[in-house]
Amino acid sequence: MFFVAGCASVPGARAPNDSEVTHWQGRLALKVYSTPVQAMTANFELQGSTQAGSLVLTTVLGSTLARMQWDATSATLQSSNGGVQQFESLSALVRHAMGTDLPVTSLFAWLQGQPAVAQEWEADLSEIPHGRLNARRLSATNAAELKIILDQ
Repeated sequence: MFFVAGCASVPGARAPNDSEVTHWQGRLALKVYSTPVQAMTANFELQGSTQAGSLVLTTVLGSTLARMQWDATSATLQSSNGGVQQFESLSALVRHAMGTDLPVTSLFAWLQGQPAVAQEWEADLSEIPHGRLNARRLSATNAAELKIILDQ
């Protein structure tokens, strides 16, 4: 999905191993409290790491909304109408596709159940063992909520 704001590891927490190849799928909901409020829900399949990977967003009925791929040097967005856009980074791609910055590095850590700090973001990892992640951006002018339910 996904996502960069300033990130740092929590002292004493295991640093995310960005070379680990990972895979998650499930449902996500993103609400950005802008004017007007922006809301998005989709099924997703996320593979890889912040260095290289892919994210596919689909409707409840299985139609592809978007396909994102990235590596260390570029990122690509293929929309449902077949259009392809190039971006210089994963964070630029996410900002464009989601309408807001998301803490990408922290998100990969959070999905692995690892605490990670992201500037202005707070994540509730207590339900990760049950496949649920809730994160909020605590900003008076840029508030947002991200909810993820993983297929188990």
